[in-house]
Amino acid sequence: MNHVLPPTRDVPPHRRAHIRARLEQEVSGGRRAVRFAPLIAAGVAAAAVVALVATLAPWQGAGDDAATAATVTTTTSSAPPAGDGPVIPGLSPERVAEIERGCLESTLRPGKAVLYQYVTDEVGAFALLYTANEQVGCTVDGPVMPYNATSGTVRDTGWLPGPLAVDAFASASGGAHGKAEHAGEAGYDLAVGRVTGEVAKVVYLHGGRSVEARIANGTFVARIAHPADWEMPDGWDRLGVVHAYDAQGLLLGEWRNEWDPTKCWVRPDGVVVAGARDLDPATCAPAVAWR
Repeated sequence: MNHVLPPTRDVPPHRRAHIRARLEQEVSGGRRAVRFAPLIAAGVAAAAVVALVATLAPWQGAGDDAATAATVTTTTSSAPPAGDGPVIPGLSPERVAEIERGCLESTLRPGKAVLYQYVTDEVGAFALLYTANEQVGCTVDGPVMPYNATSGTVRDTGWLPGPLAVDAFASASGGAHGKAEHAGEAGYDLAVGRVTGEVAKVVYLHGGRSVEARIANGTFVARIAHPADWEMPDGWDRLGVVHAYDAQGLLLGEWRNEWDPTKCWVRPDGVVVAGARDLDPATCAPAVAWR
């Protein structure tokens, strides 16, 4: 009889995400947990996607049906603000501080998070925050919790793999599939991330629908709402595509949830900040400064 234990192996990223969602569902005992797709794609630089402009209609993804647009207000500049920090219209400094503190505390993470966007739509209020190496997506003023956040690692938020970086894809079933207090809540598909100042428009495509993202403070938030009785199919959270365009409508970058082990991006000091870590940094493309 062979008593030798099998070698230890890492759990694949998609399996880790599914295990996490199942654990959250069991712990909460209520609404089906938000499912975050593991981000394994890399943004595509402008020079690499010029050929796609000829084959794709503007703001339409490869393989997607004709999209039904649901537009969210978009700012005209995506550059991160200089000086004291992001500007959040309609919120007092005291309220901004409350959201930053409450959202980070709900993740049980130490440190300091900075609020970059605060969005209200038919789904509710959503806050996008960043620390030095994490993205924090936070539901604000929900029916049960005032702050309910999930965080994801970003190796260095000061750098981007090109003009576009998607830091989280997420999907959630409607509230009819959870506790009674969630019954009227909408389901949704979500994409959030960071962009450079040359990006004037970001479009999120999912399931034959599209939404124009809200761009502010060098970040974007795009959310597609679903009815309260909508239930997320298995694997649905991995199907989103994000496109970034300049002011003339030229496609600058595309982001899909597909792992490419041949790509990486480095800071000027040679540290890999995006893509595959096991490649020779000398073969990596230069990362783009975000702030």
